[in-house]
Amino acid sequence: MNYAKLGAIGFGLWGLLHIAGAGFILFTAIFDGPAIGYAVYGHDGTHLPGATGAVLAYFSYLLALSGAVVLGVAAKMNWSNSQAGLAINTASVALVELGLILFLIVPGYLSLFEALPGFVFFAMGAIFGGIACKRDPSHA
Repeated sequence: MNYAKLGAIGFGLWGLLHIAGAGFILFTAIFDGPAIGYAVYGHDGTHLPGATGAVLAYFSYLLALSGAVVLGVAAKMNWSNSQAGLAINTASVALVELGLILFLIVPGYLSLFEALPGFVFFAMGAIFGGIACKRDPSHA
């Protein structure tokens, strides 16, 4: 069993999930308005100030960017069992997930169940990538 590739797939799926989520949020915010875009997080749909659409678009951009970086590191580094790639993706994803927990799950805007796929993909990437690096630590 190739644990490095399973770890890369986990991180890659995390990246794709976040790119797709960002696209969904951005599309909704642009075509349906920011109030509908924020409805994903429990907003009641009432009118919001103009800047909220820009903030939501910026959030989507950062979400897509983080997903793209993690996906790129997974494809380029984790796939070949790079310890540096494992460290980069584990730290990057952990920090993004920490923000998700602190700012969306704890206040109740997003349920743990709704966030579960990202956590599962993160665990898959970190655990399988860690096993691969432990079994063959010769990769830099």
